[in-house]
Amino acid sequence: MQIAPGLHLVDGMEKGIVHAYVWERPDGKLTLIDAGMPGDAPRILAFVQQLGPGRLDRIIVTHGDIDHMGGLAAIQAASGARVICHAVEKAVVEGRQRRVMGNSLLRRAYGRAFDFVTHIFLGYRPRTPVDELVLDKQMLVEGFQVIHVPGHTAGQIALYQPERGILLVADALNNRGRALGLPPAIATPHMDIAKDSIRKLAALKGVQLICFGHGAPITQNAAERLSAFAASLDKK
Repeated sequence: MQIAPGLHLVDGMEKGIVHAYVWERPDGKLTLIDAGMPGDAPRILAFVQQLGPGRLDRIIVTHGDIDHMGGLAAIQAASGARVICHAVEKAVVEGRQRRVMGNSLLRRAYGRAFDFVTHIFLGYRPRTPVDELVLDKQMLVEGFQVIHVPGHTAGQIALYQPERGILLVADALNNRGRALGLPPAIATPHMDIAKDSIRKLAALKGVQLICFGHGAPITQNAAERLSAFAASLDKK
Protein backbone atom coordinates (compact mmCIF):
# COMPACT_ATOMS: atom_id res chain seq x y z
CA MET A 1 0.00 0.00 0.00
CA GLN A 2 1.43 3.36 -1.02
CA ILE A 3 1.28 5.82 1.88
CA ALA A 4 3.00 8.68 0.09
CA PRO A 5 4.78 8.98 -3.26
CA GLY A 6 7.70 6.57 -3.06
CA LEU A 7 6.81 5.18 0.37
CA HIS A 8 5.01 1.84 0.68
CA LEU A 9 3.64 -0.09 3.65
CA VAL A 10 4.19 -3.79 3.01
CA ASP A 11 0.81 -5.51 2.68
CA GLY A 12 -0.11 -8.79 4.38
CA MET A 13 2.39 -8.85 7.24
CA GLU A 14 1.87 -11.74 9.64
CA LYS A 15 -1.20 -11.10 11.84
CA GLY A 16 -0.64 -7.35 11.53
CA ILE A 17 1.85 -7.51 14.42
CA VAL A 18 4.38 -5.13 12.94
CA HIS A 19 4.98 -2.98 9.87
CA ALA A 20 7.74 -2.90 7.29
CA TYR A 21 8.18 -0.15 4.71
CA VAL A 22 9.73 0.13 1.26
CA TRP A 23 11.22 3.37 -0.02
CA GLU A 24 11.73 4.01 -3.74
CA ARG A 25 14.97 5.91 -4.18
CA PRO A 26 15.65 8.44 -6.95
CA ASP A 27 18.28 6.08 -8.40
CA GLY A 28 15.54 3.52 -9.13
CA LYS A 29 16.55 1.12 -6.38
CA LEU A 30 14.56 0.11 -3.29
CA THR A 31 15.32 0.30 0.43
CA LEU A 32 13.48 -1.95 2.87
CA ILE A 33 12.96 -0.47 6.32
CA ASP A 34 12.68 -3.34 8.83
CA ALA A 35 12.14 -7.01 8.04
CA GLY A 36 9.20 -8.17 10.15
CA MET A 37 8.81 -11.54 11.86
CA PRO A 38 10.56 -14.66 10.49
CA GLY A 39 7.36 -15.72 8.74
CA ASP A 40 7.06 -12.35 7.00
CA ALA A 41 10.07 -12.83 4.72
CA PRO A 42 8.12 -14.43 1.81
CA ARG A 43 5.47 -11.72 1.98
CA ILE A 44 8.04 -8.94 1.98
CA LEU A 45 9.97 -10.49 -0.89
CA ALA A 46 6.77 -10.91 -2.91
CA PHE A 47 5.81 -7.30 -2.25
CA VAL A 48 9.24 -6.06 -3.32
CA GLN A 49 9.07 -8.24 -6.44
CA GLN A 50 5.84 -6.53 -7.44
CA LEU A 51 7.62 -3.17 -7.33
CA GLY A 52 10.29 -4.47 -9.67
CA PRO A 53 12.66 -7.47 -9.75
CA GLY A 54 16.23 -6.82 -8.67
CA ARG A 55 15.56 -3.36 -7.25
CA LEU A 56 16.06 -4.10 -3.53
CA ASP A 57 19.67 -3.43 -2.54
CA ARG A 58 19.49 -1.90 0.97
CA ILE A 59 17.81 -2.98 4.23
CA ILE A 60 17.69 -0.58 7.17
CA VAL A 61 17.06 -2.27 10.53
CA THR A 62 15.70 0.28 12.98
CA HIS A 63 16.48 -1.90 16.02
CA GLY A 64 17.22 -5.46 17.07
CA ASP A 65 13.81 -6.90 17.95
CA ILE A 66 12.65 -10.13 16.35
CA ASP A 67 9.55 -8.47 14.91
CA HIS A 68 11.74 -5.95 13.09
CA MET A 69 14.57 -8.24 11.92
CA GLY A 70 13.03 -11.72 11.97
CA GLY A 71 12.92 -11.94 8.18
CA LEU A 72 16.27 -10.24 7.69
CA ALA A 73 18.42 -13.31 6.95
CA ALA A 74 16.05 -14.74 4.35
CA ILE A 75 15.45 -11.40 2.64
CA GLN A 76 19.15 -10.55 2.55
CA ALA A 77 20.02 -13.98 1.17
CA ALA A 78 17.40 -13.68 -1.58
CA SER A 79 18.28 -10.11 -2.57
CA GLY A 80 21.94 -9.65 -1.69
CA ALA A 81 20.98 -6.31 -0.14
CA ARG A 82 23.32 -4.43 2.18
CA VAL A 83 22.24 -4.34 5.84
CA ILE A 84 22.34 -1.04 7.70
CA CYS A 85 21.80 -0.26 11.41
CA HIS A 86 23.02 2.08 14.14
CA ALA A 87 26.54 1.39 15.37
CA VAL A 88 25.28 0.66 18.92
CA GLU A 89 22.80 -1.94 17.64
CA LYS A 90 25.23 -3.93 15.48
CA ALA A 91 26.03 -6.66 18.01
CA VAL A 92 22.33 -7.30 18.68
CA VAL A 93 21.41 -7.42 14.99
CA GLU A 94 24.25 -9.85 14.35
CA GLY A 95 23.27 -12.04 17.30
CA ARG A 96 26.44 -11.49 19.31
CA GLN A 97 24.66 -9.68 22.13
CA ARG A 98 21.32 -10.33 23.82
CA ARG A 99 18.58 -7.78 23.56
CA VAL A 100 18.14 -6.10 26.98
CA MET A 101 14.59 -6.29 28.30
CA GLY A 102 12.71 -3.89 30.59
CA ASN A 103 13.21 -3.41 34.29
CA SER A 104 9.90 -4.85 35.45
CA LEU A 105 9.61 -7.62 38.04
CA LEU A 106 8.80 -9.99 35.18
CA ARG A 107 12.03 -9.17 33.35
CA ARG A 108 13.82 -12.48 33.96
CA ALA A 109 10.76 -14.62 33.33
CA TYR A 110 9.93 -12.65 30.20
CA GLY A 111 13.50 -12.91 28.98
CA ARG A 112 13.47 -16.70 29.34
CA ALA A 113 10.08 -16.94 27.64
CA PHE A 114 11.29 -14.65 24.86
CA ASP A 115 14.34 -16.82 24.26
CA PHE A 116 12.22 -19.97 24.20
CA VAL A 117 9.73 -18.60 21.72
CA THR A 118 12.29 -17.05 19.40
CA HIS A 119 15.02 -19.67 19.50
CA ILE A 120 13.12 -22.90 20.13
CA PHE A 121 9.57 -22.41 18.88
CA LEU A 122 10.42 -20.12 15.93
CA GLY A 123 13.91 -21.53 15.42
CA TYR A 124 15.27 -18.02 14.96
CA ARG A 125 18.95 -17.13 15.25
CA PRO A 126 20.18 -13.62 14.37
CA ARG A 127 23.15 -14.20 12.11
CA THR A 128 23.13 -11.60 9.33
CA PRO A 129 26.31 -9.48 9.13
CA VAL A 130 25.79 -5.72 9.13
CA ASP A 131 27.42 -3.96 6.17
CA GLU A 132 26.99 -0.31 7.09
CA LEU A 133 26.79 1.53 10.41
CA VAL A 134 25.02 4.85 10.89
CA LEU A 135 24.99 7.53 13.57
CA ASP A 136 22.68 10.28 14.78
CA LYS A 137 22.05 13.13 12.31
CA GLN A 138 23.68 11.24 9.45
CA MET A 139 22.05 11.80 6.04
CA LEU A 140 21.48 8.61 4.08
CA VAL A 141 21.34 8.05 0.32
CA GLU A 142 17.58 7.57 0.77
CA GLY A 143 17.28 11.25 1.66
CA PHE A 144 16.42 10.32 5.25
CA GLN A 145 18.23 11.72 8.25
CA VAL A 146 19.06 9.26 11.03
CA ILE A 147 17.53 10.19 14.38
CA HIS A 148 18.97 8.18 17.27
CA VAL A 149 16.04 7.36 19.59
CA PRO A 150 17.32 5.08 22.39
CA GLY A 151 15.36 3.84 25.38
CA HIS A 152 13.41 0.96 23.87
CA THR A 153 16.79 -0.36 22.69
CA ALA A 154 20.18 1.30 22.92
CA GLY A 155 20.66 1.76 19.19
CA GLN A 156 17.15 2.29 17.88
CA ILE A 157 16.82 4.82 15.06
CA ALA A 158 14.01 6.82 13.50
CA LEU A 159 14.25 8.19 9.96
CA TYR A 160 13.22 11.68 8.89
CA GLN A 161 12.80 13.07 5.37
CA PRO A 162 12.76 16.83 6.06
CA GLU A 163 11.86 18.00 2.55
CA ARG A 164 8.56 16.12 2.65
CA GLY A 165 8.05 15.84 6.39
CA ILE A 166 8.04 12.02 6.45
CA LEU A 167 8.97 10.50 9.82
CA LEU A 168 9.37 6.78 10.51
CA VAL A 169 9.57 6.31 14.28
CA ALA A 170 10.10 2.52 14.60
CA ASP A 171 9.13 1.61 18.20
CA ALA A 172 10.01 4.96 19.78
CA LEU A 173 6.23 5.26 20.19
CA ASN A 174 3.19 3.50 18.81
CA ASN A 175 -0.27 4.32 17.51
CA ARG A 176 -2.48 1.57 18.91
CA GLY A 177 -6.21 2.07 19.24
CA ARG A 178 -5.97 5.49 17.58
CA ALA A 179 -3.96 6.81 20.54
CA LEU A 180 -0.24 7.44 20.74
CA GLY A 181 1.55 5.38 23.37
CA LEU A 182 4.91 4.63 24.90
CA PRO A 183 6.86 1.52 23.95
CA PRO A 184 5.99 -1.47 26.16
CA ALA A 185 7.67 -1.26 29.57
CA ILE A 186 8.46 -4.97 29.62
CA ALA A 187 10.70 -4.51 26.58
CA THR A 188 12.01 -1.00 27.33
CA PRO A 189 14.96 -0.98 29.74
CA HIS A 190 15.21 2.81 29.98
CA MET A 191 11.76 4.42 29.84
CA ASP A 192 13.02 7.87 30.88
CA ILE A 193 15.40 7.85 27.92
CA ALA A 194 12.58 6.59 25.69
CA LYS A 195 10.50 9.61 26.72
CA ASP A 196 13.41 11.93 25.92
CA SER A 197 13.59 10.30 22.48
CA ILE A 198 9.92 11.11 21.89
CA ARG A 199 10.55 14.72 22.89
CA LYS A 200 13.46 14.75 20.44
CA LEU A 201 11.15 13.60 17.64
CA ALA A 202 8.52 16.18 18.62
CA ALA A 203 11.13 18.92 18.23
CA LEU A 204 11.59 18.16 14.53
CA LYS A 205 10.28 20.85 12.22
CA GLY A 206 7.74 20.22 9.47
CA VAL A 207 6.52 16.71 10.31
CA GLN A 208 3.54 15.88 8.09
CA LEU A 209 3.41 12.06 8.05
CA ILE A 210 4.33 9.67 10.87
CA CYS A 211 4.81 5.94 10.25
CA PHE A 212 5.01 3.49 13.14
CA GLY A 213 6.36 0.03 13.71
CA HIS A 214 3.04 -0.67 15.39
CA GLY A 215 -0.15 1.13 14.45
CA ALA A 216 -1.61 3.05 11.54
CA PRO A 217 0.28 5.96 9.99
CA ILE A 218 -0.81 9.48 10.92
CA THR A 219 -1.47 11.55 7.82
CA GLN A 220 -3.36 14.48 9.33
CA ASN A 221 -2.16 16.91 12.02
CA ALA A 222 0.90 14.73 12.57
CA ALA A 223 3.15 17.37 14.13
CA GLU A 224 0.40 18.60 16.44
CA ARG A 225 -0.43 15.12 17.69
CA LEU A 226 3.22 14.26 18.26
CA SER A 227 3.85 17.51 20.13
CA ALA A 228 0.78 17.03 22.32
CA PHE A 229 1.84 13.50 23.21
CA ALA A 230 5.39 14.60 24.03
CA ALA A 231 4.01 17.34 26.27
CA SER A 232 1.81 14.82 28.10
CA LEU A 233 4.82 12.70 29.08
CA ASP A 234 5.56 15.00 32.02
CA LYS A 235 2.34 13.74 33.58
CA LYS A 236 3.00 10.03 33.01
